[in-house]
Order: sequence, then structure tokens, then C-alpha cells
Amino acid sequence: MKIDVPPQMYGGNPAGLLEYFGLQVDRGPSKSGAEWEISLGPINLIKAQTLHGPALKRCRFDISRAPTPGVPGGMPANMSDDFDRHAQALDAYPNLPSRLERIRQYLIAVPDKDVPAAIEQCSDLLADFTLTHPDGKTEPLFPNHSVHDIRVSDIAYRWSKLPQVFLRLKHNSVAEIVKSSMDDPNALAFRSSGALLEGTVFGGLYFAPLLGSLSPNVWGIGASRLGQIIVYTFGRQIGGRGTGATSHSIDSLGSLTFHSSSRGFDVDALDDDALHKAAYSDAVDWWAERINKTMVDIFAPTSYVDKNGYYAPEAHQRWMLNLEHLLSRVSAITRHPRDEATQLMLMFPAMDILGDSFTGSSGIGQLMSPRRIQKRIAAIEEHVPDRIKPVIMAPAYRALAAANQVADEFFIASSNADATTESRLLQLWNARRNTTHGFGGKGSEIFAEHSGRLPADIVLVPVVYLLDILTDRQKLLERIRRTCQ
Repeated sequence: MKIDVPPQMYGGNPAGLLEYFGLQVDRGPSKSGAEWEISLGPINLIKAQTLHGPALKRCRFDISRAPTPGVPGGMPANMSDDFDRHAQALDAYPNLPSRLERIRQYLIAVPDKDVPAAIEQCSDLLADFTLTHPDGKTEPLFPNHSVHDIRVSDIAYRWSKLPQVFLRLKHNSVAEIVKSSMDDPNALAFRSSGALLEGTVFGGLYFAPLLGSLSPNVWGIGASRLGQIIVYTFGRQIGGRGTGATSHSIDSLGSLTFHSSSRGFDVDALDDDALHKAAYSDAVDWWAERINKTMVDIFAPTSYVDKNGYYAPEAHQRWMLNLEHLLSRVSAITRHPRDEATQLMLMFPAMDILGDSFTGSSGIGQLMSPRRIQKRIAAIEEHVPDRIKPVIMAPAYRALAAANQVADEFFIASSNADATTESRLLQLWNARRNTTHGFGGKGSEIFAEHSGRLPADIVLVPVVYLLDILTDRQKLLERIRRTCQ
């Protein structure tokens, strides 16, 4: 890939700038030029270590290290009073959710040097949680729990900054940028859409869809620090925010609204007793490997080459934002099982991102087709090991069942003699999407034939295409290349 770097950059050391961004220089410019030829060597943005769990013969807490060199982390001193108050409130009601929140809070708050010890300490706490039966007998609640120390390379953050640099250079010269920085040393010179790419700093966003995959049930928790995600899996499912009483007062406002789906969430889709004891732990390792490759493909500058062989910063930034926004919406969907209207409002823009960017579909109706979902599931299954397939694929299977169930809500025959179930569903989904965004027009007559009710699990359809992105690397790269030409 070719890239033009002004010779004044990086204190007159443009080669150093490229090295800072993790790029290899294949050929430097001529004396009077600024064109560099660069490439990318082998690199990992995500590295995961399993420290404890049923997949290991012994615990490996000794291999966990504090960040070197140290990075700012832990709780600022001015927040210690707030931390103590929150901790006391959690300790006052020692139910399972408050204990899990206490673990998460503690892992976020401790200084960097204490993180390895804190990880092991919190693992011991999980191991001590007990389940008491009616007859008084007890047993460990999480006998198959696992612990994962996941690190995000700072190269991911640096790559997110590269297009910001070159987009700014389209507006100002290097001299102008240097002068503005000298006039206001506290101002960031390069911050185009920086606030929208904070996943590269903390990393939790990249694992949230996995831990929320069985929503409204929960099978693990995670704590995000700068460049680090600490994940604990339970080795089993526990109830999340399903039906029943809640300790959150704001949820009482839910009584003011009413939403009835045609079918509720399929919380019985996955039977823990049928799983290998290391399935949940292995799922984290598999996801880390896949999200690493996807991030390398989307965040690496060398993925974005225009028709003349030059770096395309606009496309680079757009695709990074596509991934971040897709992950954030899928994650939010799994966090809101009490509010199906909110989930649907999140699902439609997620499908828009998939349709417009990742698949190039004409309208989301094509992506909601049971036939297409089934085809994608079959392709995904080829890349998922059998031992973890029930965990990884559970939301996809639920989404497919829900997509098929939508057809059950057609209560009259179509007035079009040539209509098929697939064509009616295509029309329905495009119309539902358009009305959600406030668009009217042609196609809304399909509402006269359908009850309007959707199964709760329909909001999991974006997960199918997220899994497709994670497992079909070649298709993703080809799509990126086409948008750059």
C-alpha cells in the first residue's frame, strides 16, 4: 500500500510515525517525495489467557501480569469515597447480583499492580458461592467456573487514530496543525470521531455480545480496564433480567407501557446438562480468536487501498465505526430483555448497518428471510467446534425459529395471487423498518394481513450476521475492498 506522509510529520521522522502505527516500511520516498510503500506483518490485537477452569489441569494465575509498562488504571483517589459508599450498599444486600457486581467493581477499581492478585481473589469468591437445597444440603454454585485474562493491544487504538491524522491533513497543513497545538497544548490535534471508537481503549465492547448471547439468561461477567478485559464464566446459566420482581425502582415505570410479543424468549433453548463442562470456557477462547482476526481486518490501515493503490482514510474510519456501532447495538439488545420495544428500536439500525455496509443488501427484508438466515447458519456452523456449538449458535437458532414464527402472524391470505410466504415477509420487514424510521409510502398495505406481533427472539437476528462476519474472513475483506475502489 502507498501512503503520502509529509516529511515534517513526527518531528521530521515520518518513518518513525509509520513504525509507531505498527506498519512496515517496504520502500521510502525519493528525496523530493512523500510517498511511502508499507505493509503489515503478523500481528494480534487480542490475546486471551485462560487462568482457571475445567479445561485446565491446574490453575495458571501465576502467568497473569500487571501491564508493562504501567498504564493509568484503577480508581482515581478523588472517587474513593463514592467507591466505598457503593461497596457498602452492595454489601448490605448480599444477594447474588450484588456479589457479582461487587466483584466487577473491585476488579475495575484496584491499581494495576494489584490486578493479578485481585483476579485470583475474585475467582476464589466465585468458588465459595454455594447453593442450598430445601433439605439443607449445599453444593458449589459454580463448580465449573473459568477465568480469562484478555488483553487488547494498544496498536488497535493507534490504528483508530491514523485516519484522524490524514483526515485532518486534508483541512490543514502540518505547520498549521503544529501552530494550533503550540497555541493550545491541551487540545487534541487529531480527534475525528474519536469518542465513537473508545472500544479500542477498554475492549469490553468486543466481548459483550458473547456474554449476552443467552439473554435474558447470563453465563458470565466481565470487567473492563484500560487495554484489558477480565472474564469469569459460571459454567452454567443463571437468570438475568427476566420476568419477576426487580430491585431497580425505575423499572416500575414499565407498568405505564404494554408490549405483547407473539412468543416469549426461548430460555430453554440451551440445556446446561447436555454441555461439556468446559464449553463456556472454550467459547471465550474461540470468540477471542475470531474477534482478533476481525479486528485486524477492519482496523488495519492496509485493508483500505483505493484504485490507485493509496491509503483511503475515509473508508478506514467508516468501517471501524461500522464495527463499533454494530457491536454496541447488539450488546444493548441483549441488555434490555425487559423492554422489547427498545430491543426492536435497536434491532432495526443494527440491521441497517449490516445491510448497507457488511452485506450490501437491498433493504433489511432480505436479511430477515428465514431462508437466508438458515443458509448463513449452515455456513457459520462449519467454523464452530462441536463442543462449543450449542453455546455459540444458541442465539442464531433462536433467531431462525423467530423468523419462521413471524409468518404465523399472517392471519389472511394475500390479495396477490403470486405472493409467497418469502415475498410477503420481505415486504413486511421492509415496511416495518420504514415505519420505525418514520417513512411511509408504498408497501404498508401488508400491515392489513399481519397481526403486527413479533416473537421476542426476533431481535437476535443481528447476532446471526455478526457470527457470519466473525467466521467468513474472506467475504469481509472482499466487501471492504469493493467499497474502497
